[in-house]
Amino acid sequence: MPSKLLYEEILNAIHTEWDPIGIGYLNGEHGEYDAYVPNLFKLLNSVPTVNQIFDYLWEIETITMGLPGNSEATYKFACYLYSISND
Repeated sequence: MPSKLLYEEILNAIHTEWDPIGIGYLNGEHGEYDAYVPNLFKLLNSVPTVNQIFDYLWEIETITMGLPGNSEATYKFACYLYSISND
């Protein structure tokens, strides 16, 4: 997948597929997750494993955001990101 398309796919996916705070439906709140896109993009371009993607997302969800976390949903999203970065 070309870099620009991958970046846009990540940007869209964090709001629709991951959304740990549950604000994806609020159009004006998309900025909450946008700060994570550049590092996710960089990570996905480094050809990570699913577990490396999960670990990064889990840290954001549980440490940065301070949420209890949903490991099943986060792992599912990590698998999704892995799949789109390997197309």
